[in-house]
Amino acid sequence: MIVYTLVPVGLAIAAAIALALGLRLDALVSWLISINVVTLLTYGYDKWIAGSNRTRVPERVLLLLALIGGTIGALLGMYLFHHKTAKASFQRKFWLVVVVQIALVVLYFAWLKPWLQG
Repeated sequence: MIVYTLVPVGLAIAAAIALALGLRLDALVSWLISINVVTLLTYGYDKWIAGSNRTRVPERVLLLLALIGGTIGALLGMYLFHHKTAKASFQRKFWLVVVVQIALVVLYFAWLKPWLQG
């Protein structure tokens, strides 16, 4: 599981750094672009190897990629590749991740950001 976590996260970090430095994009924008592309590719890879004897990407890794910013890539991957769309247990966990992310964004803008600005 460590390899399936480190490889996509490492690729997303490297791509985010390249975007931030090369195109002078904001760090958060660079991260979101990178993690969503990597998440989409990871969902596609996992669907591609499904049914073979190869080791699949653990669901925990797919959910982690969504949690750390790859939600849009995960949604695209699920619907473009028809991957994990019929698995109810995965869908429940995925939508819980989305709810947690929405709650964090609301908390940030409603409480943390005004507090930081003094």
